[in-house]
Amino acid sequence: MNSSKIFDDVIQYLEKNIFDGCEIDYNEISKITMSPAALFQRIFIFISGVSIADYVRKRKLTLAGYDLKNSDISVLDVAIKYGFHSHSAFSRAFKEHHGITPSEAKIETAKLNNYLPINYLEMRFIGGKRIMAEMKKIIYKEVEERLMVGMYRKTSFSKAGDVWQDFFKSNATEKLDTLSDVKCCEDIDSNAGIGMMYNFKDMNNFEFIIGDFVGIGTQIPDGLFAKHVPAGLTAHIQIEGANVTEILDSAYLLITEAIEKTGKEIDHDNFYWCEVYTNERYCEPLNRGEKVIIDYVLPIKTNGN
Repeated sequence: MNSSKIFDDVIQYLEKNIFDGCEIDYNEISKITMSPAALFQRIFIFISGVSIADYVRKRKLTLAGYDLKNSDISVLDVAIKYGFHSHSAFSRAFKEHHGITPSEAKIETAKLNNYLPINYLEMRFIGGKRIMAEMKKIIYKEVEERLMVGMYRKTSFSKAGDVWQDFFKSNATEKLDTLSDVKCCEDIDSNAGIGMMYNFKDMNNFEFIIGDFVGIGTQIPDGLFAKHVPAGLTAHIQIEGANVTEILDSAYLLITEAIEKTGKEIDHDNFYWCEVYTNERYCEPLNRGEKVIIDYVLPIKTNGN
């Protein structure tokens, strides 16, 4: 029996137990893998990036989110269904996983953090790092000189999610709506937000704008920040994953690999990194509990650079 068959058999066993509401029997896993359970635990963590217990927990919370969003089942009944011993314990775990409370998950527009079943055959590695996401598309486009306008912060990758939350809680979106006539995003599809990172000092020190591109000379509303973006060649990349974390963890490696394979080079002198959360490829699939795609835009060197 090959390793991919063993791993997939374990995943099928775990998924069946989750749906049936049974506890995980590590002796059964040992029989499936024909190895000590403790040894396979280490192998599972290396391959998947999570322990068996964490995998089961993430899957239960994902399925609990589906149940709450798509049925009239009560929060308590969902907690019991997925093996949580109290309403409060379930609520804490649910908010940690999804970023919202179980009650908020019942709202039609609620966004859930979906963790899909692992497929061993879809796994790949770059430089020894497991890549969870998949690059779906890369094209190159010439763009005109423009401004990136929005809410500005100095932040880090670990805190960037908090900046997005601040953005949606602020009045920045209303101010950006007043610029609808001067937006110049013909190269970017309809979206819920564009996050632009630049001036990287290190992983914990870069500048971040969440907003939109507008034409040069635009009058900037009070409270918003504008950064000049030069004209030039840009790479537009789409990366798909089961959730945002999978994509963010793999994006840089996938993008740099793809650009190198096409014979291009990133323009580090004018470097910026845009994440685009489109309605079609991110927001709508997320609401359906499907895989999502984040679009990326970054500058590329030309012969004249």
